[in-house]
Amino acid sequence: MPRPLIRLLSIAALAIVLAATAPAQAQAAPPDQAADADNPRASNSATLLYFNDAHEIGPVLSGGQDRGGVARLSTAIDTVREDNPATSVVFGGDLAGGTLFGGLYKGFPMVDAFNKIGVDLANFGQHDFDFGIDNARELVAASEFPWITSNLVDAEGEPFVAGGTWEVQRIGKVRVGFIGLTDAIDTTLASDQLDETDPVEAARAAVADMTATEKVDVVVAVTQHSMDDNRVLAQAVPEIDAIFGEEMAEYESVISYSGRVPLMAPEGNIGSLIRLDITKEGGEYIVAPSVIEVDHTVTPDPILRQLEKFYEADMAANLSTVLATVQTPLLNPDNAARRQETALGNWVADAFRAYHGTQIGWMNGGGLRAEAPGPDFTTRDAYSIAPFDNKVMVVQASGAGIVAALEQGVGHVDILGGGFPQVSGISYSYSPSAAVGSRVSDVRVAGEPIDVASTYSVAVTNYVVGGGDGVAGFSGGSVLVPASGAPSDAEAIMAHAKSLGVVDATTEGRITVLP
Repeated sequence: MPRPLIRLLSIAALAIVLAATAPAQAQAAPPDQAADADNPRASNSATLLYFNDAHEIGPVLSGGQDRGGVARLSTAIDTVREDNPATSVVFGGDLAGGTLFGGLYKGFPMVDAFNKIGVDLANFGQHDFDFGIDNARELVAASEFPWITSNLVDAEGEPFVAGGTWEVQRIGKVRVGFIGLTDAIDTTLASDQLDETDPVEAARAAVADMTATEKVDVVVAVTQHSMDDNRVLAQAVPEIDAIFGEEMAEYESVISYSGRVPLMAPEGNIGSLIRLDITKEGGEYIVAPSVIEVDHTVTPDPILRQLEKFYEADMAANLSTVLATVQTPLLNPDNAARRQETALGNWVADAFRAYHGTQIGWMNGGGLRAEAPGPDFTTRDAYSIAPFDNKVMVVQASGAGIVAALEQGVGHVDILGGGFPQVSGISYSYSPSAAVGSRVSDVRVAGEPIDVASTYSVAVTNYVVGGGDGVAGFSGGSVLVPASGAPSDAEAIMAHAKSLGVVDATTEGRITVLP
């Protein structure tokens, strides 16, 4: 089931669905035209609506109730626009990858929805690069709104979005200047075609260039940073008046302050909007944040609800094939695969090794994104576990390189780094309390001590081979099966499940955690 084909067929069919169901509708006025609306508030105030983490197009169930979804988002935004036509909608990033839905459709349905809603500006999240540079550029090209980034540059050191290091919008009579910042690119993209520059220095440069070029009343940073990092940013770049950040909690919005600067984070999966009202009082602009819940109390927009239903049906039709029976559930409680051996990690590493017949199978624990509780193992399970479309290559790696990769993989276990090695055909011990670089011991291949001077065949994803999550030990190995001729991780998993017929994996002492 090739994913690009699913996406292209689905979008073509969706166009027919929407054409048949969409009544004539007036488009929202662009923010720079909203001052001419009848609402008198538009002349002296502006409103920003911010959200991020748009991995699921439909509502997400939590606590017995669902929240999010683009249909409710549209209604919530339109309600605010009716209150103040001088409103700009800002998306903070992460609409591709990270989940089954993102893995299948690679962000394009979300762009379609955002075009319909009338998003006015977007920043990049790291997951917007889950499927590579070219896919990210296609997302930008499909968007009817601008994307900005102040700290992502291409291989030549040029801004990833030409001319898009900052943006000034006239919202009512308020000139709002935006900069965009992204971090943790190395957790999703192993490529020398994109570089993440220092966010503070990039912010300073973007703000200086923007304010020297255009008149700006209020400066807003749109980031994919934590609250702590944004506090540092606010202190380092005093010209910034407000900072939007990434979600801090799946089910809770967070508003904090660094001095006078509000630091704002909405819920994950479009669970809320942050509303920032900007008013001019006595020659000074005042910013006031609040939270709008996007939950069951919001009536879904009927047209966008059709879009949600379309993809619900499309996924059900394409992902229902039963491949095996689950005898022992494949679980990953509390991201255990990022710190210890798991049955899920063992089984996936076995799948990679079995597909290519290599001596070693290797899966980064951070790439395991779902569990398979059973009773059936379906195509949905395979794509949910491995939604990133990484390719399972084969490299001939030296024993020394493998040991180095193990050290690098356990080097960030204290922060649950994604590079933690789940393995097949090899075993090792590690001590999380030991110094980084000296944590791994007793490495064995097929039960025998590893020979650092010998070489071994390893089935491993192109993401890890490219240095993803800081694991660089395979970079010097010779490539036996390149990414261009390799199956995706999900395809290898499906082949393994189908060949076995029964999923029955356990922990076997492949990884020993020492004091």
